[in-house]
Amino acid sequence: MRSRIMTALVATAAAGATATTLGLAAAGTANAAVTTKAQPSMIGTTIGSTSSAGYEASGRDFRYISSTITVPDTSFLTGIYPQEYIQLSNGSLTQPTGGGDQYTRAGIESCVVARSFGATCSTGTWVAFVEAFNNSLSGPYFSHFYNLAGVNQGDGVNFSIFYYQGGNELHFVITPPSTSGTPQFYKARAFGPVYDHAAALDDFTDSTGTPIPLPFFLHSFRINQFLQGALTTYSGARGSFVGPWTTSKVIATSNGLLPPSGTTRVSPSALWSDGLAANGAVRSNDAFGVWAR
Repeated sequence: MRSRIMTALVATAAAGATATTLGLAAAGTANAAVTTKAQPSMIGTTIGSTSSAGYEASGRDFRYISSTITVPDTSFLTGIYPQEYIQLSNGSLTQPTGGGDQYTRAGIESCVVARSFGATCSTGTWVAFVEAFNNSLSGPYFSHFYNLAGVNQGDGVNFSIFYYQGGNELHFVITPPSTSGTPQFYKARAFGPVYDHAAALDDFTDSTGTPIPLPFFLHSFRINQFLQGALTTYSGARGSFVGPWTTSKVIATSNGLLPPSGTTRVSPSALWSDGLAANGAVRSNDAFGVWAR
């Protein structure tokens, strides 16, 4: 998983088109041509984890993922919030024995977390990050941080990751609200991965390690949302968080075991449709919230 040794490679940033307002960023990212017919979606078995919650797709090879991720909705736990990210990976990285040895991520984390990995930011602010990991290289071989100046709690920031197979490259786009900055573009080598899993997760590994139990006086509350979810396979099949692949819910429990053997601490809502276009179309089941339980 993510190493404390951060060796950043070349990151190329450029200004782009203005994003939409309303707290959501436009999904103006790379699209892949459709070359296969749609196939039925499949709902997989729920996955138990000690540190992550969200949704994971498997059963196909993925080259593209995007989502608009909202900054956490409340302020009283700032500093111990999870990282919120989209991910392409070789193997499931939501399980300790998943066996994945390569991943790439893009998302949001608090300055408290980002600073421990080399970011320069102000306490109480939020940072966007992109990174790529290859186990044979002993840690993340690419990382970049982008300060989300002017982005407030509840605002949405759009992220996309595109694996360009022809050039063996990873392309990242971060699109904040138009009132808070312009799109940022980054590129890195890919080292020939086979990304057979894709996920949208809240991950406590680099903050509290595992979700802390809610105090008795707090009711369940929503941490953040993932909107405009979109995936593309190597063959060009597109979907939202569901598609011609298997989609599994991921919940974080007290011991990594599903209830009743473990107690749910963080889990996603059911998938729903936000009516927003992503990767060329409006699709159903492209959004969910993550809740502390």
